[in-house]
Amino acid sequence: MRLFSEDSGYKWGVLTWPLLLIILVVSSVISYYLRNLTNSFLLYLPISVSIIMVHWFGWRVLVLSYINAVFTLVLWKAPGPWGHVLFTATHEPVIDFVSYFFCQNLVRQSRGLSDTSSFVKFAILGVVLPDIFNSFYTYHYTFINGNLERVALLWLSDFITIISITIPVIHFFKPIPYKKLFRLVKEDNGEADLSEGKKIGLRDLLATTLIFTALSFVIDFDKYWFLYGIVATVLAIRNGFDTVVLANLIIFILNYILPLISLGGLIPQFGVSSQLLSVQIGMGTMLFTSMLIGRVVTDLKRTEAALTVQKSQIEKTNRQLTEANREMDRFVYSVSHDISAPLKSIKGLIALGRLEKENFPYIDKIGLSVQKLEDFIGEVLDHSRTSRKDVQKEEVNLKNLITEITDNLVYLENFESITFSVNLKDETLVTDRFLIKVILSNLLSNAIKYQKKRADEPRKIEVRSGRKDGHVSIHIRDNGEGIAPAYQNKVFEMFYRGTTNSTGSGLGLFIAKEAVEKLHGKIEFTTEYGVGSEFTITIPA
Repeated sequence: MRLFSEDSGYKWGVLTWPLLLIILVVSSVISYYLRNLTNSFLLYLPISVSIIMVHWFGWRVLVLSYINAVFTLVLWKAPGPWGHVLFTATHEPVIDFVSYFFCQNLVRQSRGLSDTSSFVKFAILGVVLPDIFNSFYTYHYTFINGNLERVALLWLSDFITIISITIPVIHFFKPIPYKKLFRLVKEDNGEADLSEGKKIGLRDLLATTLIFTALSFVIDFDKYWFLYGIVATVLAIRNGFDTVVLANLIIFILNYILPLISLGGLIPQFGVSSQLLSVQIGMGTMLFTSMLIGRVVTDLKRTEAALTVQKSQIEKTNRQLTEANREMDRFVYSVSHDISAPLKSIKGLIALGRLEKENFPYIDKIGLSVQKLEDFIGEVLDHSRTSRKDVQKEEVNLKNLITEITDNLVYLENFESITFSVNLKDETLVTDRFLIKVILSNLLSNAIKYQKKRADEPRKIEVRSGRKDGHVSIHIRDNGEGIAPAYQNKVFEMFYRGTTNSTGSGLGLFIAKEAVEKLHGKIEFTTEYGVGSEFTITIPA
């Protein structure tokens, strides 16, 4: 015979019904027995037990809960006719139903109240709210006879009982096949792992138990109950949720169960559970607050551990990326060097060929193609350096830099026919010389390359600068072909050419924008197709 279904641990086996009913009946008998010993009405265990069962085994527990409630009322000799007894007995299944209705998915999905949100929701919707429904029955249909203070005292005592028992049981355990028992697995780190991987500081818990036991013998619970709250809160801050829920269970046992057991005087009665409303309010608040603090501390520790792991992974990834970048730089440099060397040899041979009296056909086209390939290699190198270069600021003379750039562009077609106009209000600025040179080189080379093929007016390029609000603006204007509207929103994309007649690689403006962003600036342009373009870069002065 099986108690639980072998496959899930949650389905009903043959023995489940009678065994669960026996457990409920035993809890009722214990509560009845303890009440007769001390005339205390504060401890009622069946509610806590049935709430645990309904979350483990589902709505069918409500039937067992009702049967047990009828048994309990008969056992306690509840007054009134059978109809009144049968109606009053509905309070237990109502409590279980409310808790199950609001928290069934929460308990199943949270895997042991595994975060602050699930704990708070269960405490409010699975404990406080059902306890309020119970108070309605207590006020109207029991021996309280409308005494609100005693109703409040019963509500608080039930809250303390439920939260002390159900929270640790639901958090640490779940029903499993009968062949397996709840396991307490000792790990190498001195911590204990209970069922679902909950870790407990066993040393601190043992020390706390001894402290609580000593306090129960030597202090007046009615006057110094708050000492338990102080110890529990310290334990919550130090060890987190898993430890404090067990510590609070120990507090409950020491001060709400053991004081009711005298065994005929063999054990001295200590720490008697108080029937003062103020003490119960304090204890209830202390239990919930210490658990909440522990839950938050555990969540913070978990988040910190996750962040530490993520940081380690990010650092590892950064190291890998840094090494990959170094290898890429070495590769780009090696490839560019290996390609540039034969290109220079080809250019030299072309130059010698042009000196020969015999004019070889296509030699100019070969030279132009070689020059394009060399320019492309230079742009690839510029992109590689720009993307990974750290900004190093120095004083840069713009006029001298522009002259240096234009001197390097004399080989471009139509260069000799272009008139340059340079009007700089501030000839010097402090910035990264390499990056500003890359920006201006690409903008000026584009302005030269994309002049009108048939110009009815003189070709000209104007460069001017100005300073405003701590920024320097550099404008490069040409009266060339301009950019067609269809291409204007893509000119800064990699390998995208701005006109159908483009002879470049499509890297120039992409590299220029990348370099401007490195300098924390911006690049903009205005253009009119067939009239010309003006590019403006604005960077911090």
